Amino acid sequence: MSAAAIPGMPPQQLTAGMPDPATIQKQKDSYMKMLDEQSKQGQTVLDAQVMHQKEYLKNQAEQQKKQFIMQIDMEVKQQEMALDQQRMEQMMALTQQAQQQKAALEQQSMQLTMEYQQKKAEEEMQKQQYEMERKQQEMQSKMAAEMAKFGNQPSLFNVGA
Repeated sequence: MSAAAIPGMPPQQLTAGMPDPATIQKQKDSYMKMLDEQSKQGQTVLDAQVMHQKEYLKNQAEQQKKQFIMQIDMEVKQQEMALDQQRMEQMMALTQQAQQQKAALEQQSMQLTMEYQQKKAEEEMQKQQYEMERKQQEMQSKMAAEMAKFGNQPSLFNVGA
């Protein structure tokens, strides 16, 4: 027999210990599923971190806004207090001015009233003096008229008549 006709050793199995394509597909599908789950978990963790960081930023911004608003409110209150102080000072100056003007007006009024009363008293004195002079003249005229009457009549006391 020829060398080609001798049955020799059976052929070596080259695929021995190797997974078959169906097993490879199963392992591949299993790893893909595991990778997808890990990727999803990673995305979930990243989303949670980003959401947490955004929330932190919003809280920080809110606190800064509140502080800024408080600062502005304090500045406004200080400016309001300064305006109130300025108003009070101006009101005191106005009140003082008004009191001075009232005092001057009161003094002027008293002076004019005194002048009026003095002139009125002088006027009354002049009227009284005029009346007295008029009555005196009237009496003198009556006396002269009486005397004239008596002057025309013989007198009882005329001894030489």
